[in-house]
Amino acid sequence: MSILKIKGINFRTIIFPFLVAVSMIIGIMLSFKFKEEGNTVGVFGIPLGLFFMIYPAMTKVGIERIARSFKDMKSVGLMVFLNYAIAPFLVAGIAYLFFRVIIEPLRIYNENIISQVIVGIILLGVAPCIAMVMVWTDMAKGNLSMGVSFVAWNSILQVITTPFFVYFLARTTVFINPFLILESVLLYLITPLIAGTLTRRLLRKRRNFSRILNDLGNLQNIALLFTIVVIFWTEGHGIVEYPSLIWMVGIVMILFYFILFHVGYFTSRRLKYKYEDSTAIGFTVAARDFEVSIAIAIVAFSAYPFVAITTAIGPLLEIPLMLILVSMQVIRRDRIQMMYSGNV
Repeated sequence: MSILKIKGINFRTIIFPFLVAVSMIIGIMLSFKFKEEGNTVGVFGIPLGLFFMIYPAMTKVGIERIARSFKDMKSVGLMVFLNYAIAPFLVAGIAYLFFRVIIEPLRIYNENIISQVIVGIILLGVAPCIAMVMVWTDMAKGNLSMGVSFVAWNSILQVITTPFFVYFLARTTVFINPFLILESVLLYLITPLIAGTLTRRLLRKRRNFSRILNDLGNLQNIALLFTIVVIFWTEGHGIVEYPSLIWMVGIVMILFYFILFHVGYFTSRRLKYKYEDSTAIGFTVAARDFEVSIAIAIVAFSAYPFVAITTAIGPLLEIPLMLILVSMQVIRRDRIQMMYSGNV
């Protein structure tokens, strides 16, 4: 199977995971050879990559379905409860437990640095993702219309809730610039949605429309690999500068991503939601907004460098971890389909 014939992310092949690993290595190498240039590339490269990751997904959804999902108060209420009443406190609890009970007695870092790292992880957990979560939902064959509607809700709610959670959990007063959220909504929701809707309406009557969607799926894969290279280019130097911090934060992030996702997924399944809806809820609960986290760390915690370092590690780990969750869901979906087909 050639690379260009891969539709979506097929984890049953070796090719794509290998390309992800290569992209990470290339990004890290570039971060050392061209560190200063990486900051400039990141400013333009990450939004460009995210757009071409999200745009192909938007060709598969209709405005009407998104509007219906936006008004589905039962699903929205469940998402809000899991995302704002459970997720931030679970993330903070895992961070405190791991670093205070396990790491601090080992004396790898002093108490001051550990406190800063905990705050950094709390910042990673307080704001839900409003961009790449749509990509993960699409790749795992979840309900993308529901996922898009959740992004719209979270874009509004996190402006209000994030300052509260940062104050309550990190004891620091912050102001969330609504224009930062608005910029993300315009770049990663409104613009791709308009482009996807126009593409669908203009081309859906063509005989080769399914092939066009397949080609856009390949574009999504290429954009993902490009985005991985750029993110590791801009932040990858931290892997070598703070190797022990990487694995410590990595353990906490593995725990909270996997726990948050499965809390969302299995709670939804327990409430009789089907696979597609439960997957959309699971990824919405698990995915976090690292752009907001980094912005808060830089503005509110400038005197504490390890807070910013910890939030910068977040995006390096988020993409590989979310791809693992996507692969798990694809396998889970195949098993569910086999189970239902076997009962027919």
